[in-house]
Amino acid sequence: MNYFTIKAIEKEKLFIRKAKHGTRFSTGKGKINFIDNITSKYVYFKTEKSKEAIRVPRAKIRQAIEYLLYRRMVTREKLGEIYKYNSFLMGLLRHIFIQMSDLAWIKRSLGKSKILRLVLKGTRFIFAGMCKSPLDLAKVKAHGGRFVLFSYWNLRSDKHETWRYHIKRLGLKVLLDSGEYSMYRLYKRMEVMRAKLLQLKEGTSNWLKQTDDLIEIEKKMQKPVRIEDYAKFILRHKSVLYDVFNLDRTGDFEESMFNLNYLYRRGIKAIPIWHPQSPVEALEALIKDDRNFDVIAIGGLLSLKHEDRCKVVSSINKNYGEHQCFHLLGCSSPLIFNGDTFQCDSTGPLMGRRYKTIITEKGHIKMDKNNQNWTEEKCFAYNIKRLSSLEDFHSSEQLEFLIPPSLSTETLTLF
Repeated sequence: MNYFTIKAIEKEKLFIRKAKHGTRFSTGKGKINFIDNITSKYVYFKTEKSKEAIRVPRAKIRQAIEYLLYRRMVTREKLGEIYKYNSFLMGLLRHIFIQMSDLAWIKRSLGKSKILRLVLKGTRFIFAGMCKSPLDLAKVKAHGGRFVLFSYWNLRSDKHETWRYHIKRLGLKVLLDSGEYSMYRLYKRMEVMRAKLLQLKEGTSNWLKQTDDLIEIEKKMQKPVRIEDYAKFILRHKSVLYDVFNLDRTGDFEESMFNLNYLYRRGIKAIPIWHPQSPVEALEALIKDDRNFDVIAIGGLLSLKHEDRCKVVSSINKNYGEHQCFHLLGCSSPLIFNGDTFQCDSTGPLMGRRYKTIITEKGHIKMDKNNQNWTEEKCFAYNIKRLSSLEDFHSSEQLEFLIPPSLSTETLTLF
């Protein structure tokens, strides 16, 4: 049984123990429903106008809870796919999470008052930079992580698809990135190397080395990520994918939108990406899009100074946070510790092993030689444990004691 199924059963049982005849709760549209009776298989409820009780299978309630915990967001329309009484399910979910009332609220899409979303407060952290290391993936699983970010740019060269074997073995789920940013960095690096080559004397050892390095990069650039290949890869591996990003072309909004539309026509509702370097109107267009994207990613943050990054994220949350869920690309800064960030990814946890650095709400802290209990591996494990716990957000943060984690932990199997 997977992690989210178990959590859903726990939540439903807790509700059943507390629910009584006449228990009231408000639906998504503000109507009042009343619990009439509960059996081993059904929950019976009445509306303010109904004379006969309406029954809803408890299995459907558990399914709705599981979906909300897994996706951390659900619309009334999606609940309608689970069971026909979607207003009842929406109200019941709000009631079930009422003991954590600051963790759940309704969001209305910008300009679309009919779209109701129930969103869990807290941050889902996606662990990046580990697609070639099964041992690192095992550590993610061991210390509470359940989602990892892989790049199609790297996976497409894995002819034997060993990455898929390890993902299934460990019970993880993959958020797939196209690898466009890797290609963009190579292009920028190639430009720098060409400029540097012009300053070197032809035939010298430095000139020869620079030439060889440039040739290697040019070979890689001869195999760009193509939208057709990306779509085929997604469809072939969708059973192990949690979600996918659009094939976004940096600085080219029109081609990015073309790729987004192409994927949508293939049945793939990819996460669109917006950069602060693009007009804010482009972001609003994505928020207002009729396809109602569950999440929109904010890229280009790594190229900004910390102060500017904070301003961008703060502005987006202030202006659109009640309308849209966002994913911060490449972010492991204190920004993600206040519960306002829906989702993010980063290679930051690896800094524990590389630089003996841990990630906290106060920033990245380097554990120097005076902290004898903190080895590189314990720093790495701490980062995984701390960041994966951000999903269980608490409004009143307690004082955080920096205690090295145990390196042996049992966890449940993933969805």
